[in-house]
Amino acid sequence: MNEKQQSRSKKLHDLSLLLKKNKCSTAYSKSAASSGVSWPDANDSDCSNKQKQIDSTINAVKSALAGFGVLAPTSSQQQVWNRSIPSTLYQTPKCTPALTTIMPLSRVPPGAKICGQQPSNNDGNADVLVEVWKHSLTSNEESGNQAAGDVQHRPLQGNLSSKLSEYTRGTMGVRRPFRPGGMDDDDDEYQDDDIKEDIATTVESKYLSEEAVTNARRALTLGSKKAWEEGILITSPPGVSFRVGLSYDDVFTDGDNLEMVDNSGGDDEDGDELAAKVAALSMDDDVGTAATFAGNAFAVPSSTIWDKKIFDDDSLFGESTSGSESDSEESEDDNIEEEVNDDLETSEVAEEKPPAKEPEFLSPEDEVDSLLAEMKHTLQSPIDRAMAEKKVSTSIHPNLSTGSSDDQKNTKNRKSWAVTDYIPLTDDADFHTLCPNPALTFPFELDDFQKQAILRLEKRQCVFLAAHTSAGKTVCAEYAVALAKKHCTRAIYTSPIKALSNQKYRDFRSKFGEDVGLITGDMQIGADGSCLIMTTEILRSMLYRGADLIRDIEWVIFDEVHYINDSERGVVWEEVIIMLPEYVNMIFLSATTPNTIEFSEWIGRTKRKPVHVIRTNYRPVPLSHHLWAGHKMHKIMEGKQGFDSKGYAAASKALLPASARAKVDAKSNKGGSKANTTTGKQSSVPGKPASGSKLTSWQQQGTKQDWISLTRHLEKEGLMPTVTFSFSKKKCEEIANQLRSLDLNTAAERNLVQSFAIQTVARLSPKDQILPQVVNTVEMVKRGVGVHHGGLLPILKEMVEILFSRNLIKILFATETFAMGVNMPARSVVFNAIRKHDGVQFRELQPGEYVQMAGRAGRRGLDTVGTVVLCCFGDHPPPQTMLKNMLTGSSTKLQSQFRLTYTMILNLLRVEDMSVEGMIKRSFSEFATQRALTNNEYPKLLTRGTKTLAKLDEEFKHDVDSRIGAEDIEEYYASSSNVLSSAKELLCYILSSGGTGGGALVAGRLVLVTSARKHGYVRAPAVVLKPPTPSSNISSASSNESDGIVCIVLLPQSYTSVKDKEGEPVLGDLNYVGLQKDRFYVIHELSLDEILLVSDKKCKIDSNVLLKEKSSSMSIRRGALGNPFAGARSMQRREADDPFAGMNARGKKNDDTSRNKPSVSQETQVVDDVVTFLMNSEETELQTGLGVLDLRDCAKNMHQGNSAVEFGAAYARYEQNITLLRHFRSHYHPILEIHYKVVDRREILRSRVRTLRKLLSNESLQLFPDFLQRKALLQTLGYVDENDTVCLKGRVACEVNTCEGLIVTEMVFGGLLSELEPTEIVAALSALIFQEKTDEEFDSELPERLVASCNGMKAIALDLGQRQKDHGLPVDPLEYCATSLKMGLVHVVYEWACGVPFSSICELTDVQEGSIVRCITRLDELCREVRNCARVVGNPTLYRKMEMASEAIKRDIVFASSLYVS
Repeated sequence: MNEKQQSRSKKLHDLSLLLKKNKCSTAYSKSAASSGVSWPDANDSDCSNKQKQIDSTINAVKSALAGFGVLAPTSSQQQVWNRSIPSTLYQTPKCTPALTTIMPLSRVPPGAKICGQQPSNNDGNADVLVEVWKHSLTSNEESGNQAAGDVQHRPLQGNLSSKLSEYTRGTMGVRRPFRPGGMDDDDDEYQDDDIKEDIATTVESKYLSEEAVTNARRALTLGSKKAWEEGILITSPPGVSFRVGLSYDDVFTDGDNLEMVDNSGGDDEDGDELAAKVAALSMDDDVGTAATFAGNAFAVPSSTIWDKKIFDDDSLFGESTSGSESDSEESEDDNIEEEVNDDLETSEVAEEKPPAKEPEFLSPEDEVDSLLAEMKHTLQSPIDRAMAEKKVSTSIHPNLSTGSSDDQKNTKNRKSWAVTDYIPLTDDADFHTLCPNPALTFPFELDDFQKQAILRLEKRQCVFLAAHTSAGKTVCAEYAVALAKKHCTRAIYTSPIKALSNQKYRDFRSKFGEDVGLITGDMQIGADGSCLIMTTEILRSMLYRGADLIRDIEWVIFDEVHYINDSERGVVWEEVIIMLPEYVNMIFLSATTPNTIEFSEWIGRTKRKPVHVIRTNYRPVPLSHHLWAGHKMHKIMEGKQGFDSKGYAAASKALLPASARAKVDAKSNKGGSKANTTTGKQSSVPGKPASGSKLTSWQQQGTKQDWISLTRHLEKEGLMPTVTFSFSKKKCEEIANQLRSLDLNTAAERNLVQSFAIQTVARLSPKDQILPQVVNTVEMVKRGVGVHHGGLLPILKEMVEILFSRNLIKILFATETFAMGVNMPARSVVFNAIRKHDGVQFRELQPGEYVQMAGRAGRRGLDTVGTVVLCCFGDHPPPQTMLKNMLTGSSTKLQSQFRLTYTMILNLLRVEDMSVEGMIKRSFSEFATQRALTNNEYPKLLTRGTKTLAKLDEEFKHDVDSRIGAEDIEEYYASSSNVLSSAKELLCYILSSGGTGGGALVAGRLVLVTSARKHGYVRAPAVVLKPPTPSSNISSASSNESDGIVCIVLLPQSYTSVKDKEGEPVLGDLNYVGLQKDRFYVIHELSLDEILLVSDKKCKIDSNVLLKEKSSSMSIRRGALGNPFAGARSMQRREADDPFAGMNARGKKNDDTSRNKPSVSQETQVVDDVVTFLMNSEETELQTGLGVLDLRDCAKNMHQGNSAVEFGAAYARYEQNITLLRHFRSHYHPILEIHYKVVDRREILRSRVRTLRKLLSNESLQLFPDFLQRKALLQTLGYVDENDTVCLKGRVACEVNTCEGLIVTEMVFGGLLSELEPTEIVAALSALIFQEKTDEEFDSELPERLVASCNGMKAIALDLGQRQKDHGLPVDPLEYCATSLKMGLVHVVYEWACGVPFSSICELTDVQEGSIVRCITRLDELCREVRNCARVVGNPTLYRKMEMASEAIKRDIVFASSLYVS
């Protein structure tokens, strides 16, 4: 027994003695009675009985206290309450909430006051819990430093996710809603509309019921405030409290007695004065609520503490705000669009707020019309929406205020995933203060954009760094590598090409030591290093295979991201970005692009994390652009200054012949200032050729003397080293050979070059050392001249790069790959031409391409300006507009090159965490579409439309008894829709040439019109008053709306007039409703899709009586929207107009108006005749049927080609539909319009719901049809079964990434490779690798088996191409075979595998040595992939053959070690 229990026992014993002494005391009796203890009467004389009763009572109290643990239990007693009694059990509930809160010290915002002494940070523990005053955490409205929607206004991160963490008991992760790719689940169960299984049923827990899980998910969707109001949450959201404290019944019962204070702020029952004041305050705030307690009240309007937006919607799936720049675009939440199909048939979705402009009380029909109008407005394109807003149309029924979708759109700012906020750097908080312990220091002062990037990396945030070439983007990559090394994790550096990977390996290895690895297709060095350099394809293969290395990655650095525009390999970047796990941080290094924000927005939305965009147009060394003309340099632009036309004119003049130049000088001297002006005008396009080949004279190439002169000038001006870009491998070699007479190196430099060249060539075999390319290159670099292109041997290419970086090569002739793959700046850059062949056609350089190459000019720290020279060797310089666009135009936008491949589909079908549809949906190509779907609130409209449609269907079933005589109204509506569609198709065709369509819609023509929901009439007779205008004909042919077809329509007998209002239209105006012969009629403007039938009857009518000219001008103005010159008069007519027109002579009356205006009796007679004609026509239609106008006669002179046959077939369908329409009973029903309108609303709503569902489903994806076709082909070939399970052939195809996997798989399963020898196998496979166009004639020296296998490969390719075409893919079998197989190096590779020297195989083909080496190198990678295919199939013979084939080609110069690696 401890001391505390002994003290309590002693006090209880003293109490019992005191009770014995005062057992007759009335006070103690009352006290005991109030405690529920029955004491004996004081007047009782039997003291022994009294003593027994007292002892029994005391023993009972002791036993109870011992059971609760207050007293120590005896041996015969048992303690039933093992928890200590909290002190709050003996206290009355407080009437005010706590004034302090507990939170981690690291989360305490600036300015918050800590209760008590602030703990020190000497121990390094920043997460110690501290007590903070609540009032110091409120938003300071007086300071005004924080925006209204800032994240800091959130109450201590008190959103719903933290409140429900214990309530949901972790069941949110049961379905794995977030995959390693960082996106939501793509399980087909969520997408299938037929499977509406509730999510909660998949959770199996003995602690949670299905109802509890459903309520938790509903609360996460609604937000805490709405969930609390509906009784889902037992805890109150910020700003709302309960009237009394929680009691036992409130927690452990159904909570029926729980009372809440209405936020209207009513008076309290006790009439407390403070409660009344608080209620008065809350009346002025639509968010604040009061929390009152018994006899007391305490509340603070929440608007004075926190941001209202947080309380309105703090749901887990709601949007939040971001501090991004004002021009950031809206982003959407993928959870809504992926879960919308699950919620269509359930009532678990939050109810929509009514539109802001909608009346308080609407009939059910008006509510449906309002929803239909909102859906139509949302589904319209922006142009159609603007046209619809300008169009004015009035219905005979009361107008409905539907409210646009923009009014119902959430006005809160959505979160932008692309953040452009910079971290402010001040004197007190500079870079070194914010980053006191950097992972890597640099020997130079960092630029501002580099500091911003490093600070973001320290916070482990994703960064997109866009800067010019040589601006210092590599600093960001190096710091990320240092961070990974510091954190004992890994950093992956990806590059677009292998050459850049080798160079970065050398650079990083010299900086970080041995902890750097390199993984390429043909080598693997230091794979356990903290920094791994690889190509993007290697990283993609690791992600598909789930390599263990992925778990240790912290950073992935994507260099040269603008390479995503590459049509062949750009898709690899998108695949890797999408598949990277969410815990991996990414760094993107790119040149300046105009859509950096959009691309970063896509990355952030895909990975569900913000991407900090750091852009800078700062160029450390500004560029100066010149034209080389007349053996001189003419400056045309420098730095950020504009284009210099004077420099262009001087270059143009310098290219003129001497005689022409003398004439120009003579004219300028003779003409004075006037001539100067004229010369200035001519100089914009000086000496412009009129026609012929002179138009392209600026494309001429320079001669030997031209290049020698240019090289001497660059050497004299100190502009070396120089990179000369030429877009042809042969041209690079040709120009370099023209400079054989020049020696640009000194004697010392020649010795250094010769020494390094000897070391390089020593790596080759003696036979390879005497190769012509090796000898020529070594001789060339000694003189300071180099060549760099894809046809150069890899080891020679690396030798040239290293010598150029050491300033031992003065002029280098290179192709475009040098600017993309090698980071080696020069003093100047020269362009031999500004036209290139992009694989399809010749074109001029784009501004982005020019900037990428010109940016190599200027070495930071060495040059003050980088010189760019454009060679002009013809008679004229390039056109000035072309140069302006190239020098000052915007960079190339980042565009998606995403496409589906069979390997991608098979790999994704094998992976559980990602589906093919999910990959397409997350691609950059679908980003704009997916964002627009959510921004247009399609999911919410779909939910509302589905619920309304279900309600309408149920009502239609119950109202079957009210449709007597119209039981077939649904079939009639379908037939009527077919007639309307056919009539519109025919009328659009005959009106396309203008006029009245051959008299079809001439004034007086009788037509039947249907406009049930808009105007309230069906198959109503009408007479055309005004035929369509030419402008409306065009619009009607291209859209659903048509202007200018004005008719007088006989309204149905069920129509009732409305009260006259001021400003009602009169006879002659549109939308005028009149009464004649007890029938109402109206003048309406109709569209072509409202004309049901064109009759052969006409009515003689004076349209000027029934339609005024001003009414028709409205349609002209609306038709003029597409033509800004509509209604304008010609100049001849304007001049011929009478200037005194409209003026009257003095003393004469103007009788024109009275003469033209018809009398009242004339108007009545005309209206009477027309209404009589319409009534008779209505009766004729109901009895025998009106005659139909033969529209084929109206279109006789309009047909071209097969249009007559097509028009005749369409008219035949039109007549057939009309005949079918008149067979329904509903056609003759007296109140047809009422029943028709009900079906019309329902079917239109069904159609729009179907459209919305399709937009939100996978069917709306652009590549979804392509995916279905490719998957069907894979199922036909046996790669995938009917359950989308990858079969054996599919698993074999997944092993091939180097070439077309289907061809290789068919070769393996067809036994085509098993019959060949290893040398023949590798020769046949070379046809899948080689890409250049050469002579593909087979040599007679090749073995017959090899020739037969090559022919078999062609047969396989043709068969696959034909199968793809049969499945609907746009594939030409012959073209597919020609692009997939190129036999140009079959003989070369065969001889190489047989051991023939490299010098000998080069004589067999015109292909350059570098291309041969690159083909054989990639061929070794393909051999390993085919070897893996043999392992999967279980073919050991083929496995050994592929190993032997790989060994046969790995020798000598082809696989010489890289200079960067060894």
